[in-house]
Amino acid sequence: MRPGKSVFLVVLTGLCVGLSGCGRPPASTDPGGPGLSRQQVQLQDAEARWADDYCVAVGSLVENLVTMPSVDPSTPQRAVRSSSELLGSVINGLDRALDGLHTMPPSPVPEGEVVRERAVTDFQGVRDRAAAARQRLDAVAPGDIDADTLGQANGPLTEVASLDLLDRFDAVPELATAVAHAPVCRQLAAQVTAAPR
Repeated sequence: MRPGKSVFLVVLTGLCVGLSGCGRPPASTDPGGPGLSRQQVQLQDAEARWADDYCVAVGSLVENLVTMPSVDPSTPQRAVRSSSELLGSVINGLDRALDGLHTMPPSPVPEGEVVRERAVTDFQGVRDRAAAARQRLDAVAPGDIDADTLGQANGPLTEVASLDLLDRFDAVPELATAVAHAPVCRQLAAQVTAAPR
């Protein structure tokens, strides 16, 4: 296994868990099915589109992690430099996800705005801590590299791995149904599941 690959697998495993809700089979009542009024169908369609937008936004983080660099432990200096590059990749992915979350249209259900705001808060917090860790790595003098220095990337990577990208959707029945009918969410779940392990 390549150096740094195990860290990537930890991150990707956490994201797979976070995206597991995207791969749920469609709910028993499809949009437009019997018993739904035209207004209800339109609302469900709007909710599914909003869920898709959300999955596009958070999916940019997954795409970034798939191509993030590995840590090169061949020398302490290279380990520090490659750890900094790895954190830079994580930061870029979080920035893209945050941009996507900020530019989404309003949620058709009020609870969706709460979900989005909490995701923005979580992502921004991880991004800020990753940036601080990267700054510490970039500032260290070659003679001052120790185990603590080399472990600077671990905290932010663990946080990224623990992000549960759709965990709050389950608490909102309309959004849980929307995710089940959102094609981008299903594609994203399949993409993460199919990634090399």
